[in-house]
Parts: sequence; structure tokens; C-alpha cells
Amino acid sequence: MLPLNPQLHQRRLVNKSTLRKPAAPFSVVLLVVLAASCQSKKQRPVALAAVSHPTALPAGEKILTKNRRFVYLVRWYAPAATTARLDTVTMTASGAPCSFEATQTCFEWSFRPDTLWTAGFKGNVGAVENKAEFWIHPPRYGHYRILEFNPFPHIKLPATPGRKWEWKIYAPDYFADPTWATWKGVLPVKFRYILGNIVQLHTPLGNLPCSRVHAEGISRLGCTTLEAYFHPTYGFVRLDYRNIDASRVQLEMLAVDTRPESNMKTVAQSLNLFKLDSSVARLNEQE
Repeated sequence: MLPLNPQLHQRRLVNKSTLRKPAAPFSVVLLVVLAASCQSKKQRPVALAAVSHPTALPAGEKILTKNRRFVYLVRWYAPAATTARLDTVTMTASGAPCSFEATQTCFEWSFRPDTLWTAGFKGNVGAVENKAEFWIHPPRYGHYRILEFNPFPHIKLPATPGRKWEWKIYAPDYFADPTWATWKGVLPVKFRYILGNIVQLHTPLGNLPCSRVHAEGISRLGCTTLEAYFHPTYGFVRLDYRNIDASRVQLEMLAVDTRPESNMKTVAQSLNLFKLDSSVARLNEQE
């Protein structure tokens, strides 16, 4: 794989308005997760029983189909910690090529409070999905910038156990943070991958046969690791990172659905219905 152009890493962050989204099927579960994340001390177990199982994709359909949305529960562990700080992030596919790189499919990472509301920050990045490989850019906004040092979620296809590969990125210094690492210019980071056996993974989506990928990230500032679990219908259902500062973060897929074609269109339709209801109410009062 060719090295990534550092300019392609730059995120386009958009501050949206505070319009509320229509409730999603998994919104109750997310409310439980978000409430749990507010606990300042020991975390309670996360209730996942209400998560509905997604429908399998039709044969030949891609994972990153238009408007398909993947919600992840995130567990952050400080170095040597045994309890996690919780968060959620959402990945929504556009189904279209990126304007900055036509070989990549564009998708969007949304950060809280975007999981339930349209306010907040969104980062538009790219992914590659074809018969030879599947990879995505990780979330890299705010404290998620630390994931720039870790191997990107990546699998070579077909998924043959024992298969090895390498590639390299060049991390721009706007990902630097004095709490974990600083540098000037771009930092070369080499990734090394090896495919393990297929494992039966217990997930909120059900018991799934997943290809396990172990990877290491190596730079002059230190080493990182990633254990990634890939399912051919849902993509990466679990990502276990060990970061450059010895902290750990796990992304676990909670739910998959397809969002409305346009949130603004849905809001507009709701407003029109409200106006219609108001007009009917006034006519009833006149009678």
C-alpha cells in the first residue's frame, strides 16, 4: 500500500446546530450508556440487552453502504486502571468517494453529543473497501487524537490466518499533545500486521465469527498495539488499543442501522406536520 499523504489526514470539523434528531431504535441503550459515563467513580456494568440485532447485508452489498450508521461504545482505561471511563462515537457511511481521494469511500465520525443530537463535532475521513482489503481511519478528534499512533483498523482479504503485511503513515504535528507526545512536522509511523485465526466473539450484535488481526505501531516516540476483530457483514466490531502512554481504549460496536436520508428533511417534515396540526386545531376551535 502506498504511504498516506499527510494532507489527507486533516479533518474537516463542522459545528452543527442544536436541532434534535428523531429517536433511533437503539436510543434507549445509548441513554443508558451516556448516563453510566457520567459516574465519576466505579463504573457499573453496561446494560446491552436492549440492543436489536442488525439485519445481515444482502449478498454482494458493501459494509459501508450509504447512510449506514455504526454506533460504538468506548471504554477508556488510564494506565494500570481496572475501571473504564465510558463514551460513545458514531460512524456513518456516505457511500460515495471522498472529494480529496477518489479511491477512498467517505464516512463521518460523530463525537458526543452527536450520538443523540446534531450538535457537536464531526470529522469526515476516508476508508477503503474492496475485494483485496478493508480499512478505516480511526476517530481522531479531541483525546481520540492519540489513536493516530496506533495501527489503523486494516485487514487484507481473503482473511488467511498467518498472513502478514506492513504499511506506513506520516502523522502531522497537529495530532501532538504534551500529555502523551510532541513532535514537529510529520512523524513516520510503521504498522505491522498479522492475521490470526477466526474466533467466535461474543458481542452486543450476537456471537459472531470474526477474523482477529494483531498489529503494532512503531515510531521513534514509542510503540502501540491494536487487536482488531473483523466481521464481513459489520466490519470491525471490536478494536482494542494500547496507546503510546500505556493507556488503553476499546471500541465495541453496539448497533447498526440506516439513518434517514437527510436529518434536516425529517425535521422539516415534522415542522410541516406540526403546522398542519395547529391549523386543524384552530379550525376546530372556530367550529
